[in-house]
Amino acid sequence: MTNQPTAPSETSDESWISELLQEEKWDSVATWKVETGEDPFNEPAIWIWVILESSQKFKQRDKIRRRVLERIAGSGETRWVYVYFRTKQEQAELDYLESSEDLEEAQEVSA
Repeated sequence: MTNQPTAPSETSDESWISELLQEEKWDSVATWKVETGEDPFNEPAIWIWVILESSQKFKQRDKIRRRVLERIAGSGETRWVYVYFRTKQEQAELDYLESSEDLEEAQEVSA
């Protein structure tokens, strides 16, 4: 069972988390995706997708995960944090698929 957030769009709550993570220099991180919502146990949670520059950077996952969790905990945040990893290429493919699905749904609605 995969954990999926219930709030898909970025809120101001998610913005401050993104800003917190971007305050530090991350050599292997291209960008972040942050979502908040309730996890499968109905507990408040934060999902962080670390978008890596390349698959070669996957070796650094444990170090990055630890640093992300430390940054979030150091902010006083008490929600459970889920940390996932993707490469820029994987994220681009996912974004393309999601935009294709959105276009398809829009065409079905207008038909």
